[in-house]
Amino acid sequence: MFVVGDTVIMMECSHCHGQAPDDAAYCPHCRRRLHKGRTFTEEFRVSGEELVSKVKQLIQEGNIRSLRVKQKDKVLLEIPLTIGVVGVLLAPTLAALGALAALITECTIEVEKEA
Repeated sequence: MFVVGDTVIMMECSHCHGQAPDDAAYCPHCRRRLHKGRTFTEEFRVSGEELVSKVKQLIQEGNIRSLRVKQKDKVLLEIPLTIGVVGVLLAPTLAALGALAALITECTIEVEKEA
């Protein structure tokens, strides 16, 4: 545990955004494994028509851990991305994303990237 004076340094879970001690391996709130590497999030507002092409562009750029499609504060689709998930394995998800894009007018793409 990382302690400065009387203060315990906490980190934020990238999945549920709950606080966890810096030396924890799993989030005490959602029980998911905590990533020790530096990550940051970016958000992109797109129309339904632009959704699939923007997601494809972001995936091709690489270094993405996860991608969430949100409308207001509700997560409509979450895609965990790893090095091995490309091409054929991603095709059904992109098809579902296309169907989702036909139903929404505007959404936010939240991308978690490695620094």
